[in-house]
Formats: sequence, structure tokens, C-alpha cells
Amino acid sequence: MALSAGTPDTHNPVAGLLWMTMAALCFSASFVLVKSLQDGGMTVFQAVLARQTLGLLLFLPVLVRSWPQLLKSEVRPRHFLRAATGFIGMCCGYYSLNLINLADSVALQFTLPIFTVLCAVWLLGEKVRAHRVIATVIGFGGVLLIVRPGFGELNWGIFFALAAAAFYAFSDTNARYLARYDSFTSIMIHNFVFVILVSAIPSAYWWVTPPVELWPLILAFAFAGVSAQFCLTRSFAAAEAGLVSPILFLRLPIVAVVGFVLFDQKTEIWTWVGAGVIFAATTWMARIETRRA
Repeated sequence: MALSAGTPDTHNPVAGLLWMTMAALCFSASFVLVKSLQDGGMTVFQAVLARQTLGLLLFLPVLVRSWPQLLKSEVRPRHFLRAATGFIGMCCGYYSLNLINLADSVALQFTLPIFTVLCAVWLLGEKVRAHRVIATVIGFGGVLLIVRPGFGELNWGIFFALAAAAFYAFSDTNARYLARYDSFTSIMIHNFVFVILVSAIPSAYWWVTPPVELWPLILAFAFAGVSAQFCLTRSFAAAEAGLVSPILFLRLPIVAVVGFVLFDQKTEIWTWVGAGVIFAATTWMARIETRRA
């Protein structure tokens, strides 16, 4: 059952903001760590496999306690579809970090809510509302400010970052569909299992044995990725999405500073301007959606 935002039992703004701040920090850490792992020779497929394997291990007590009910589902193909699109999204997002600056990749992935709206109209039959169309157009304008076609240097990293947002949106929208049939825990377990199966194939084919010095980074990355999703979920459960979602904007200044310090990456002013436009559009849309709910 969906949480009723604004009720005394479910709406805790302070807790929601703190959980979302932790999510932003964990997401930023995962970006930096996966960039370091790829610089060390590890493939994106192995990074995804490590992250999902740790997640499943953390959920193992729940799985053992509720076996086999958690893996029963009337819509198992949709679970697989969600896992496959989420896997592609992770791979695209992580690989984009090899081609463009950390801050540019994060800024372009701020388009996730816009893609989610489009997917909700397509997959869930939600209505096309005026504020959604306006936010989409404004957000697309923000993307153009970051990319600056004809003025800035175009490379595949831009397209991989946008593809990551699109595939994440498709995956998230499928999760909303699955929530009609299965519990949150069941959805999480199915996602861990199916992503592990999907990522194991390319990981085995392009396997690179990571050196010993990378193992602490691998564990830290996997833990940061799982923690980010956990904190994100707790934040949305504690407070309204329109209130806590803007906190994720903290990812941009965090990764910009870290990218400059660790990787000597300089962030252009247009990245900040474009990200600000996308942020304003998606935040405005989220607040309208919250008031409507």
C-alpha cells in the first residue's frame, strides 16, 4: 500500500532529508569508486556483478526466512525486464565516467525524472498533463545547455549518460508496475537475482582478474551502491518526494570537487547552468505531483 504523504505516521521531514543526504553521499561515493575501479582495469560488468552480489548477501537472511514465497510471482517476466533494463542503465552510467567528466555524467543523469514521466505515460497509461510536458521541454533545454551541440565537444559519453537515465527510468517504472502484484522485498530479491544472472554472462566473457589492491575498493563500491538504494528508499518512505528529491542535487558539487581533486577534471560553467535548469524543472514537477497526490 502506498504511503500517505503528509500524515503524522508517515511524514517525517527531518528523517527524510537526512536519509536523502546520506543517499546523495553514497551515490557520489559509488560514482567515484567505480571510476577508480575502471581506471584499475575492471570492467563495468564486473562492477555491477559485485554490487548486486553484495546486495543479495545482505538480503540473504530475509530470503532464507521467507523462502520460497519471495520468489513466487505472477509477473516474473516483468521482473526480468526490470532487471535487464536496470543492468543496462548501470553499465551505461558507469561506462560514461570513462568518457566524460564525473560532473557532466551526473548532471546529464538528472534527466531521470523526466524519462520516468515519459515511461509512466507509455507503460502505465498515466495521463499526459501540462506540467509534465512543460518540465520535459525545460529539462531538455537544460541538456542542450550542457551538451551545447555545435559549440562543445561531443562524444559517446554524453549519449551513454543519457541512455543510463532512460534505462533507469524504464526500470523504475516497471518497479511501480510490479508493486501492484508483489511486495517491496520480493521486488528487491528478484532484481538482485536476475541482475546477477544477466551480469554474470558478460563478466565471464570479458573477465579481468582484479589485483589485490582493488579488492577494498570493490567492497567499498558495492557497499556504497547498496547503501545508496537503501537510504533512498527510507527517505521516500519518511517524507514527501517533492521535499526530499532536490537533496540529490548535492551529488553534482560533491563529484565535481572530488573529480577535480582526484582526477584533475574541471567542470565548465555550462554544466552547472544546464544542471540547474534540469533540477528546477524536475523539482517543480515533483512538487506539483506531490500536491496532486
